[in-house]
Amino acid sequence: MADSSPDPSRHEEFVSLYVRHEPAVFSFVLSMVRNTADAEDVVQRASLTMWRGFDQYESGTNFRNWAFQVAKNSALNHLTKQRRDRHVFGEKLVEMLAVQAEEQADQLDARRRALDSCLEKLPEEEHEMVAGCYAEGSSIRSFAEQAGESANKIYKRLNRVRSQLQKCIERQLGLEEVRG
Repeated sequence: MADSSPDPSRHEEFVSLYVRHEPAVFSFVLSMVRNTADAEDVVQRASLTMWRGFDQYESGTNFRNWAFQVAKNSALNHLTKQRRDRHVFGEKLVEMLAVQAEEQADQLDARRRALDSCLEKLPEEEHEMVAGCYAEGSSIRSFAEQAGESANKIYKRLNRVRSQLQKCIERQLGLEEVRG
């Protein structure tokens, strides 16, 4: 039986791209199948298809769009198998949802890039506070205790920084829209 995995030299490329885009692929599939367990199954099948067909992906092109297409096909196959269930969306509606999900993913990517850019512009102390408050398993209260300050004081500072970040993101996105 022939090995259907990609060239070993591309293994790291696939893993890196897939890990970066898997949350968007999952959200995309979930918007079509509307059930978390089904979405997990579809994404798992789609990721296997992507892995086996990675030699067809052209390096340097938009991996997310390629992954969305594979995931959309997997979702449509899943929905076809579920067609007897009256709660399953029709193919035209699924196509519309897929287009909408792709547009939203593009918008989220733009917002994420703008946020990253804005975070880099923060003074070090504010950047550390944001990172400390939003670290996995952390909270404003735990960060405040660690910093030796009141949670109320950190909360107020964090709200000011959030407002600054929101304004910065809006400026960044406005600039991107003018340029684009």
